Amino acid sequence: MELRAENFPGRAKAADYIFLLRPMILIPVWTFFLLGARHGAKISALEIEAFRLGAGLFSFTALLGAIYIMNQIADRAADLEGNKLFLIPQGIISVRAAWIETAALVAAAFAAAIAFLPALFTAILAAGLALGAAYSIEPVRLKRRPALDVLANAAGNGFLNTLAGWVAVGAPLTGWTTLAPYPMAVASVHLATTLADIEADSKMGFRTSGTALGVSRGLFASTALMGGAAVAAYIAGNSIALVASILSLPFFLIPARSITGPARNADALIPVKTATLIFSVTAGFLFPLYLPFLAVAILLTRLYYKRRFGIEYPSLRSA
Repeated sequence: MELRAENFPGRAKAADYIFLLRPMILIPVWTFFLLGARHGAKISALEIEAFRLGAGLFSFTALLGAIYIMNQIADRAADLEGNKLFLIPQGIISVRAAWIETAALVAAAFAAAIAFLPALFTAILAAGLALGAAYSIEPVRLKRRPALDVLANAAGNGFLNTLAGWVAVGAPLTGWTTLAPYPMAVASVHLATTLADIEADSKMGFRTSGTALGVSRGLFASTALMGGAAVAAYIAGNSIALVASILSLPFFLIPARSITGPARNADALIPVKTATLIFSVTAGFLFPLYLPFLAVAILLTRLYYKRRFGIEYPSLRSA
């Protein structure tokens, strides 16, 4: 996203606080939550109750939104250097206001969970909050620790997320191993995002999996992880994850044609976005209202960034 400093709007608007949650990176959260709900209901022969599913989705969205804001607060200096995410780095939303929104979202997440969902769901939320804080906040700051950054994302967005969907529909834990492919798929995608940010992270002195591995080894590891997801899906008998993983694999080969050094290259985000799209479309076949919902979310995001900052986002090659 290219935007000159003099063009930044100075005062926060209501929409800014909504888009501070970063709806585009909430898409994988929604996708894997719904896939977990589908697997839990199918294995346990349950009918999915719309209210319970909606309550769970609201609760987990609020929690992850809070975690994403927390991460932006911690990363505001790096985001200012990289000229991205704008709202906190440019002072449009103050750090104090961002922390208040974070606290409100966490409170809303736990209130919904306690009121409407099984106790195990609340326990999953607590684990997710602890992991999210450890990922973003010093002194632990898993985001700056090679391998642990990928493992944290795999555990949070690949396992706890799908398990939350599973539990939200009232399914017992019997058969939960069918979720095994999803942490590997998430790990693959997250590792690819660290490769796209190697240059910016190196400038800030961040040591991530991307900076530690470098482009060539990182691409190999990311592709291998998505291949591992396909293998895990086959072993677990998870046909949904098997198809999505196999369809995603070829797109991990695209960056290899053009990334030859440590610099950021737009092609690095192609596997991230295509894999997210493929898994989301898969979830959309299972939940027909999900795809129109995503279309509206993407359209509103594009309108927001165009009118607020005069830029085209999201796009296939933007962060």
